[in-house]
Amino acid sequence: MKQVRMGVALLMLTAGILAEGAETVRLSPEGFAMVEGEPRLLIGSYNLPEDDAFLARLADNGFNFVRGKPDSAVLDRIRAAGMYAWIPLGHGLALKEGDAEGEARLRQVIEQFKDHPAVITWEGPDEALWMQWYSAFQWNIFEQPMQLSALIQQAAPEQDATVIEAWKAKHKQAGDRIARGLWAEGQALYDELWQALGKENPNPDKAVTVCVARAHELGEELTRGWRLVRSIDPDTLFWQNHAPRNTIPALQGYNREVDAAGCDIYPMPFNRGVLHADLPNRSLSCIGEYTRRMQAAAPGKAVWMVLQGFGWKDLNDPFNPKDDVGGRRPTHEESRFMAYDALVHGAKAVLYWGVHVLEPGDQLWTDLFTVARELRALEPGIVGQPPATPPVCAGDDTYASIGSEGPVLMLRRAGEDWILIAVNESYVGIGFEVSQLPPELNGKSLYRLNSDETITVRDNRFRDGIRGYDVHVYATSKRFEMTLE
Repeated sequence: MKQVRMGVALLMLTAGILAEGAETVRLSPEGFAMVEGEPRLLIGSYNLPEDDAFLARLADNGFNFVRGKPDSAVLDRIRAAGMYAWIPLGHGLALKEGDAEGEARLRQVIEQFKDHPAVITWEGPDEALWMQWYSAFQWNIFEQPMQLSALIQQAAPEQDATVIEAWKAKHKQAGDRIARGLWAEGQALYDELWQALGKENPNPDKAVTVCVARAHELGEELTRGWRLVRSIDPDTLFWQNHAPRNTIPALQGYNREVDAAGCDIYPMPFNRGVLHADLPNRSLSCIGEYTRRMQAAAPGKAVWMVLQGFGWKDLNDPFNPKDDVGGRRPTHEESRFMAYDALVHGAKAVLYWGVHVLEPGDQLWTDLFTVARELRALEPGIVGQPPATPPVCAGDDTYASIGSEGPVLMLRRAGEDWILIAVNESYVGIGFEVSQLPPELNGKSLYRLNSDETITVRDNRFRDGIRGYDVHVYATSKRFEMTLE
């Protein structure tokens, strides 16, 4: 098998190799992308470095996937580094019924780049469903009431006081209705205010009722677009990223034609003011929870998770914390946990957004490289076959309020070897016992990788302990071990 990573030899690819047509890319029975005939764990970066040296550094540190664009020179660079690309189609994918011009534009892009050897995935518009709601949210919660309040103040010197008070009362009433989720009632009151002030509502299309209808329409338009792409290029994967929002049925309407779906989730550190994820669980373990949620939103399809490659202070958003505590970047331990938490819950790819804010020598880059190299070393096990019967894990009583069932397990076969990953989603350390292991493991040593500990399996079971929010990787061979420093 040719290695997707990697190395100097691939930097010497000839023009003849680059000119070869793209291969057919399918999903393995376990849901991993089949690249060059082999199942591969995709580790991706949303940021495409302008510097070829740093692009090669990505490849040398376990990354094999990068967000490209419809540009032959860009795609040639990516493939010359031994990597593969996904191409975002954006809202050009959304086709209205009978939109001949839109179909022609989309067809041109697909036909021009579908055979490039770097291209293995087309991407739909990012967070398409959530953005329909977000625009309405921003307008109705913040911008519209602020504009109306300013207009009322401006009118006050020349308007009867009783009229001003009536307008202020209606403004307050509208805000109350919106805050209580009575969107249509609140919008109707705001519309009355616009009319009373002699102004036109500048954004009537951002009424929630309009956005809900538009969200449904967009799902149909994207489905129509994906079907056109499939008719032109049946050999490339389709994927759709979502925000960590929206209901399962609504998300399913956007995933009908894709091969892989997922969401971006950035939980570190927890900040009440950051309007990102909205599940009650805001801890590190929400990664696994959202991974399972995406499986429900795209049944029978692969899940690709987008993980945190930045700190909230790095983003130009007035609502985000700017201090070094609330806005900090994830630590190595946190980044490692998030990647493994996604994988043990069924993710088949991990991609990193926000890395465009990082300098090449940033500590977070160093940490992500370490995680990616570790995952790449374990790839034969990660993409390997699961046992017929999964092992069972029982945790000791932690005497904590939330309790624990023990770490989440993933057991896979890699040739003649086995790899077992254990992820502790609790904030406290847990003693635990793993049972119902395959009989062929009896009497064998399990090396806890990157430690000096070895455990012997007896009676299809073993016992160990794990720190809070930690990951243990056990293997029957140390060949999967990678130096973490």
